[in-house]
Amino acid sequence: MTVSVGGALDEILHPGSADFRSLPDLIGGLMDRLVDRAPLRGGALWLQDMGTLVLAQDRAGGRLCWTADGDPNEAAADPEAVVVPITYADAPVGEMRLVLDRAPDGAAPEAPILQDVARQCGYLAKRYEVRRWAERRFGRPLMMVGMSPALRELDAFLEQAAHSALPVLLTGEFGTEKAQLAAAIHGCGPRRDGPFVQVNGADPVGTPADWFARAAGGTLFLSGVDEMTPSLQGQIVQHMPSQLGQWLDAPGGWTLSAGGAAAGMASGMGNPRVIASTTADLRRLAEEGRFSRPLLAELDFLCATVPPLRDRPADIEPLVLAALERHGGRADETRTDELIALCKAHSWPENLFELERVIARLAVMTGGRPIRHGDVRRHAPWMVGGAMPAAPDSGPHPEDHPEAVPTAPPAPPPADRWVRCALTRDQDALARLHGGLRKALLFLGERFADPITLDELSRQAHVSPSHLSYLFRTELQTSFKGLLGRIRIHKARELLAAERRLPITEVAMSVGYGDLSHFEKSFRRLVGESPREYRRNLTAVRG
Repeated sequence: MTVSVGGALDEILHPGSADFRSLPDLIGGLMDRLVDRAPLRGGALWLQDMGTLVLAQDRAGGRLCWTADGDPNEAAADPEAVVVPITYADAPVGEMRLVLDRAPDGAAPEAPILQDVARQCGYLAKRYEVRRWAERRFGRPLMMVGMSPALRELDAFLEQAAHSALPVLLTGEFGTEKAQLAAAIHGCGPRRDGPFVQVNGADPVGTPADWFARAAGGTLFLSGVDEMTPSLQGQIVQHMPSQLGQWLDAPGGWTLSAGGAAAGMASGMGNPRVIASTTADLRRLAEEGRFSRPLLAELDFLCATVPPLRDRPADIEPLVLAALERHGGRADETRTDELIALCKAHSWPENLFELERVIARLAVMTGGRPIRHGDVRRHAPWMVGGAMPAAPDSGPHPEDHPEAVPTAPPAPPPADRWVRCALTRDQDALARLHGGLRKALLFLGERFADPITLDELSRQAHVSPSHLSYLFRTELQTSFKGLLGRIRIHKARELLAAERRLPITEVAMSVGYGDLSHFEKSFRRLVGESPREYRRNLTAVRG
């Protein structure tokens, strides 16, 4: 072959990723495109639990076609057939037998891409096996969908990591497929018949001792480990048998010997394997003293990052089609080029969680007809430049553009409630928010006078800037700058009332405004009068 291996592989894989509904459809489409790009005269592909796909000339002698049955040896009986094994984790799961045309000089063509295609067939076969296993185990057909280079790297990670007993650390933004990957690691490995215990780090139930006991012989999945309290982090690390020799024994009688581990596995009482997920940079948190360094040391063995959807445009279409199918829509009938184009152009701040909600809403509200641009504008307007849903304060905020400041005071917005919560650290109200948003509000309440940027706030909140901005809009009905401005003006009013002789300039600086004109315009916009008028009126009322 004379094609570029990397480019040709993408051309073969990406167009077929929409054929996700069955493994035969997916493999059949993949091999059809291989035939278009390779000098093949015939052959067959066989996969366990799927059968055989046979390549044969059609009656017109034109292109190759597929039949769904046949013996791979009979289909590729040519003694010059190239045999390419299909393996997964060094175990055979199938094979390709392909008859390649020779060059005019009689030389056999180079076919480096055949090994890559065989490898992808092995990965895809394992995905569908895990899907069937997850449906039996969890009642949900969990599966990674898409064939972008980033997702193929996760397939390769999964293949190597599943058969190890080492801890795994999965990192990724809110809404990425960390839980699916954790379940796949368990389902592909020797512990698949053992327990799979998931603990929500933001609101864990029970104690680490309980978790490790319940997960014995299986997998303990610590979802959102960065959200756990320092006390819980310390307890977890004390229950993990140290891979680093940090301590010589562990509670509960866990054994570190290879023979003991094997015996424990056989009896169902071995050390649980630990998989942890996080949206934060744990190394940075540990350096800042905000995450247990001993725990990070024990988790940081096998690591993978699940990339956000905005970095995987090739996966958007199959994910959209899969979501349509899950929510009662026939993807063949409801999918339109308009829908796919809008979905590819959107940044998906909440990643798969947001895509799932949006597509489910569209599938239901359109009643099974093709989903057009107008449907998206009506039911998901922010995807086409409209306002965010249920967000009266979600338009361009004057605080973002100080030169455009109205002089009339607006009606009190819902954001004022969150100003009070941030400054008073109202735990009951904050507990109902997303964990990253809660951390952001607490930080703003303490550091409002600092020159805070969205990037800095997102690092404190352990979420991406785009996702944090989305959370402000959807949960608080305001922007980050809008809420910060309201907090600053609220504190300025308190200072003006408490310190009657404090110069206005010092009031402005003490609440974070370096520009007096900007402070006065913002104060007038939110309060309805200038700082001096506000102080004068307070004096008149009290006098």
